[in-house]
Amino acid sequence: MKVLLTTLNAKYIHSSLALRYLEKYCQNGNYEMVVEEYTINDHLDSITANIYKTGTDIIAFSCYIWNISMILEIADRLKKVKPDSIIILGGPEVSYDAGEILSKHTFIDYIIVGEGEETLKGLLEYLTNGQQPLENMKGIAYRDAYKNIIINESRPLICDLDKIPSPYSERDISKLTGKIVYYETSRGCPFNCSYCLSSTIHGVRYFSMDRVKSDLLFLIKNDVKQVKLVDRTFNCDKDRTMELFKFLVENQKNTSFHFEIAADLLDDKMIEYLAGIPKGLFQFEIGVQSTNLNTISAIDRKTNFEKLAANVKKLSRVDNIHLHLDLIAGLPEEDYQSFIRSFDDVYRLSPHVLQMGFLKLLKGSKIRQQAGEYEYQHTTLPPYEVLRNKWIGYGEILKLKGVEDVLEKYHNSKVFEKSLGYILKRFYKSPFKFFEDLSEYFAQEGMDRLAHSRKALYDILFEFYNKRFGIEVDIFSQYLKFDLFYHQKGIQPPYWAKSKDIPDFKEKCFNFLKNEENVRKFLPQYIEIPPKKIIKEVDFHVFDFDVLADIFNDRPAKQETVVLYDYQFSKVYNVTAQFNNK
Repeated sequence: MKVLLTTLNAKYIHSSLALRYLEKYCQNGNYEMVVEEYTINDHLDSITANIYKTGTDIIAFSCYIWNISMILEIADRLKKVKPDSIIILGGPEVSYDAGEILSKHTFIDYIIVGEGEETLKGLLEYLTNGQQPLENMKGIAYRDAYKNIIINESRPLICDLDKIPSPYSERDISKLTGKIVYYETSRGCPFNCSYCLSSTIHGVRYFSMDRVKSDLLFLIKNDVKQVKLVDRTFNCDKDRTMELFKFLVENQKNTSFHFEIAADLLDDKMIEYLAGIPKGLFQFEIGVQSTNLNTISAIDRKTNFEKLAANVKKLSRVDNIHLHLDLIAGLPEEDYQSFIRSFDDVYRLSPHVLQMGFLKLLKGSKIRQQAGEYEYQHTTLPPYEVLRNKWIGYGEILKLKGVEDVLEKYHNSKVFEKSLGYILKRFYKSPFKFFEDLSEYFAQEGMDRLAHSRKALYDILFEFYNKRFGIEVDIFSQYLKFDLFYHQKGIQPPYWAKSKDIPDFKEKCFNFLKNEENVRKFLPQYIEIPPKKIIKEVDFHVFDFDVLADIFNDRPAKQETVVLYDYQFSKVYNVTAQFNNK
């Protein structure tokens, strides 16, 4: 028989760790196994046709909140055109209400409940060889000969994780070119946050250090661009964490690593070590969620925000690790004003990315069981996102959605740093208030429902500033102009970015690059390269004052300044003196 393992990823650059585990664990059976990945952006007709053409007898889907609706539609179509096919569902989105799913969807034959490797292997052996009666198989839901729905006893978790083969091998690593590769060094979490499915399983299980190092070294040697560690709290074991950090630094090549960590668990020794690692090697995702102590208590979370904040500031000062801090809107005990305080607390830590998420009341989570107590209303269909609760209304949730949108456009994009810094320092005590005002401006102008190019976002921010404040527009426009040209070479200056023309400007640019002393001082990587080639990698722009001085408080004096942009290395220099030398 031919078996297909498949799923729909959220994006093309994503890859499925689950499918690779299942494939490796179930290999060498009396069947041919195929793995195919699609995305939720693919058309249903296309996915259905592609799966049909594989000619598989058994189709097993890995199900999550982002793909379950499409998977059910695809499975329904496949059963209609291929009635003898066997359809299996597994994953977190079907593990907590397997009986209900089987009852509603008669085209589903089996559901794997919980951890899937051993159960799928046993089920495939049953389907292909008739081994192990279904009634004795743990972790499975199905219909018996009388169409009765049977949910068997839960399967114990795999204690020795090393018995699961490595998910990656030479045979299939080429398929992951250009994609994020997911990996885990452990399963489970030491904490029990009520909104997280990890809270349904107590304790942490680890793969052996030898196994983890071998797997990571394989990915490094194969030049995987980014490995995203999916451990729920990667640094819960300090000694183990430090050993792995050192291993990755010692074997660094071209791969970056993304970790989910608890920043308040970092100690001085680890922070001191992290201060010395190469820039860009590590990324940290830090779940703050809320700074309201009543909220933290209500969701069974243990976070020392003061320590977390102190550690984040230490990491930020070195600025060699990309810091991604998370907040969740719609948590218990947090009203709109409380969320503003949480937002401002986190924003002032200067994360590279501040991720505003909205609570999902996931099947199986404690907070979903508390929905009545907290007066939650959430979307009926996945992702079960909060609509309101007893502390925050739907209208306020919509306002936060607007803030999230402009936060993504203007802060998380990292292409408005000087212009945002100027606005916030000059006009706002609360960072949240700025993004709220900007969001309201988008809505008032009817721009919240439109897609915008990056250049258009610069124009919009200028118009917002001009209409909202109307003072020192000439200064703000120069900071905005600096941001625009820092992130985009060769663009024509917008109407608000004009500066005084310098006679023979292009000739002076070439003269600057012809001067070996200038190149040696500012662009040493271009030594002995002709100016005609250098100019393709750099640019010169004129400003009305020194935008590199970061004068945000007092009005700077008029001072014509020439800035050299080195796009290859993302660096800028004030070259006014050298530029004007004859």
